[in-house]
Amino acid sequence: MSAGFQAVASDFEMDDAEVSRMEGPRPLPRRRGTVRRAIGVWLWVVGFALAVTAASYVMFVEPPPPRRLVIASGAEGGAYFRFANLYAEDLRRHGLAVEVRETAGSVENLGLLRDDSSGVSIAVVQSGLASGGASDGRLLALGSLYREPLWVFHRRDLDVESLRGLRGLRIGVGAEGSGTQAVALRMLAANGLAEGGGSPDVPGTRFVRDDADDSVSALLKGDLDAACFVAGFEAEYVQRLLQDDRVELLSFARQEAYRRRFRFLAPVTLPAGVVDLGRGLPERDVALLAPTAMLAVRDDFHPALIPLLLGAAARVHGAGSVLTEPGEFPSAAYCDLPVSEDARRFYRYGQPVLQRLLPFWLASLADRAKLMLIPIVMLLMPLVRAAPPLIRWRSRRKIYRWYAVLREIDQKLAAGLSGRDLDPELARLRDIEHKVVWVDVPLSYMEEFYQLRMHLAMMQQRLLASRPDAE
Repeated sequence: MSAGFQAVASDFEMDDAEVSRMEGPRPLPRRRGTVRRAIGVWLWVVGFALAVTAASYVMFVEPPPPRRLVIASGAEGGAYFRFANLYAEDLRRHGLAVEVRETAGSVENLGLLRDDSSGVSIAVVQSGLASGGASDGRLLALGSLYREPLWVFHRRDLDVESLRGLRGLRIGVGAEGSGTQAVALRMLAANGLAEGGGSPDVPGTRFVRDDADDSVSALLKGDLDAACFVAGFEAEYVQRLLQDDRVELLSFARQEAYRRRFRFLAPVTLPAGVVDLGRGLPERDVALLAPTAMLAVRDDFHPALIPLLLGAAARVHGAGSVLTEPGEFPSAAYCDLPVSEDARRFYRYGQPVLQRLLPFWLASLADRAKLMLIPIVMLLMPLVRAAPPLIRWRSRRKIYRWYAVLREIDQKLAAGLSGRDLDPELARLRDIEHKVVWVDVPLSYMEEFYQLRMHLAMMQQRLLASRPDAE
């Protein structure tokens, strides 16, 4: 038995030498570490997940916000124009290119928002216009910014206690297309005042449609009996009229009734002495009604820009003024356009956390990408669970792939392989054995590894035993 085994071993040595002489020295194959292979599997898993995520992001996540914005403001030198430039300055610090477009006022601004070809996406407009039919549902409000009272001044020598007392007088109602005219005509109509009428004995009411500067001059000269203005307390011509003894400011005694009829109006009181404490102007508290300046946008305005724009408005208007308390504006109240849900979210929770911590563009990217968090998790879970079995399969495959050769040779032997036909198969097995030595598998697979080597040796013994010279 031992002698037979030694004979087989000697045959092994002789044939190895013959093969070495025929084939020459065999190069050592490159070894690839098990850890590197495992890393490769994980890279494939993560890469596939990222590729699917990127494709889903492009297909389902909304596009990034535009980098260029156009704000329709008002006439240069007016409050709308001044505030729009302050918003633009704040937005530019976040990398946006902002154009402030000078316009005739609120009515034109609403028209520009509705015009798809205008390029205008934001506008400062006066409340009270949309509820009068200027909106067709394509516009949204982001909030009210500050109060713009309706100032009704009349000649001091006239006994006027309410808007009804202006019947039969010459009334300045603001320029054509202005927000002042839109609100003034609605208020006068609610009090039964219409242009014309009268009789030979009683003159009819006359509406004069001039701009603010012309109306102020005409009122002070006596060419107008009364004039309406919608403007902020700080407006130069409002301050001029408040301090002029030739005119008097009308107080709205039925302030609450107006507020309930016209929800875009806010009741506000001009305290006695607030204009000039030294002179005691005004002499008494004056009840006023105030539309508000609103931020209006198109309904396709990018939601990521809404908290950014409202944050700028809060920094501009948040300190308050003579007629507003600190922190009162911007606000979702006193808007006659539907208020954006993203704007309401801003008023409830403030600036989004990501925009507080990150630059705007990075925060916008992260905010849109978070929508993909659940799909990513759902995709990664099966991939992560499949990775360990895949790694195990790859490790075992390095061993079991050679059994196909062993089975093929075994079948050839069963079919009658003999003679010189055995030599190529023997050389084939020895070449496999040389390669298997350098197969790198984890230590936990050493049992299968050495079983393979043992089976290779057994098959070589069978081939050698079948050679004619073995006898």
